[in-house]
Amino acid sequence: MGLKELSCQVLVIGAGSAGIEAYKNAVTQGKDCIIVDTGPLGTTAQRSGELPVSLLMQAGSSLNAMNNLQDLGIVLPAKVSADTSNVLSSMRAVRARATAEVLSFMYKIPESKRIRGLATFIDPHCVKVDEHTQITFETAVIATGSSPLVTYEQSKLKNILTTNEFFELEKLPESVAIFGSSKIALELGQALSYLDVEVAVFGQRKLWSLTDDSVLTVAHQLLSSKFNLLVDTYITSMEDEIDEEGYAIYYIDDRSYENYLHMQSVIAATDRIPNINGMNLPKIGIKLSRTGCILNDPLTQQTSVPHIFAAGDVCHDHQLSSIAISEGKVAGLNAATYPSLVNKPSQVPVDIVYTDPALAIVGKNLDEMREYARNTHDNFIISEVRLLQGHIRGLREDGGIINIYTSIKSHLILGAEICAYKGDQIAQFLALAMQKNMTVDELSQFTYCHLSAESVIGLAAKEALRKLNKG
Repeated sequence: MGLKELSCQVLVIGAGSAGIEAYKNAVTQGKDCIIVDTGPLGTTAQRSGELPVSLLMQAGSSLNAMNNLQDLGIVLPAKVSADTSNVLSSMRAVRARATAEVLSFMYKIPESKRIRGLATFIDPHCVKVDEHTQITFETAVIATGSSPLVTYEQSKLKNILTTNEFFELEKLPESVAIFGSSKIALELGQALSYLDVEVAVFGQRKLWSLTDDSVLTVAHQLLSSKFNLLVDTYITSMEDEIDEEGYAIYYIDDRSYENYLHMQSVIAATDRIPNINGMNLPKIGIKLSRTGCILNDPLTQQTSVPHIFAAGDVCHDHQLSSIAISEGKVAGLNAATYPSLVNKPSQVPVDIVYTDPALAIVGKNLDEMREYARNTHDNFIISEVRLLQGHIRGLREDGGIINIYTSIKSHLILGAEICAYKGDQIAQFLALAMQKNMTVDELSQFTYCHLSAESVIGLAAKEALRKLNKG
């Protein structure tokens, strides 16, 4: 049977958060579009990313709060014994309702415009989908997302899990070792620990994307007090148990002692890699980073091949559906109106890890601030606030930290790293203030509601202003 030959004006490869938005925006411009995806249908964020992890964390936080009622002076007549056997099935029920919207949209696309399979570029204007379809196009958007990385050593273990498989388990494992200090590893590790699963998260001192040593130190202390977080360890051996179900893990800890753990399950969550295998991108001139991500203009999403655009996790490791959606919109619009291009609306970047306490980066992290100072000769000051003051204790969640980085020239906050209770709310408020170009002078005078988590921004602004005036 010969190849079916199709043609379109805009080809979208990938039907995740970025791809769907790209398709919608290209169609809105009146373009003839085809969308290609390998499946399964439904975005990664909904199947095995932000949504299921947040639902698991919600369940874990609820149980953890009940187990710690004594801290509020509430004593139950007996210790609560929780049955968590239905947690994953409950999560999947909520997930199914969310993914139904995506599936409904996809099935409204005519079958002739919705092709299933792996797209391989033959030349810059033509792809072959598996061995059944050939599509010629004028412009294209690549939004194939990313997949969990399994290292060579981990791949030798039987039945090792990634987040793709974990959320399909019938019930929670009794014990689990999670490898990685990525966003998903930290969130999943804490959620499972709160659900009374024996957890060991093996990570590096550089948790997630934090670069400020002060914030990293606090993050290690607070997260380690909530769940078993092992940093700077060296795995000496990891193998399948012969006589029983599970895995034997031998490791050297940060004090140079050898340890042994038996775990029922192992989850690989070190990193994610872009889904570009088999696409022949270098062959058609698309440039890649050393980690395999597609290099593009972050404002227009245009790749090194001018009529091809890229959006979402295939371009970077942000792993945020909000970013993927905004990039997909711009990529779809520019693919439809090429060669006329528009820039993505400017917005202060916010990245959040929804642990307890939350981790957040607003604007630039400390490493990026140092590079900024070298390139612009605009020096900056670091203002540190420890969340130990009396009104913070009123929230019953003290011990966090916020470091803000303020330009000496403009008095504008250019970045911040945060580890704090309600750190997500602090980060969002700070991002809005930065977006509005509020100086530390203005933020120090702003009236914050008593006992609000956001009030620490005022304290940090006052500390910045004190340093600036002193300087």
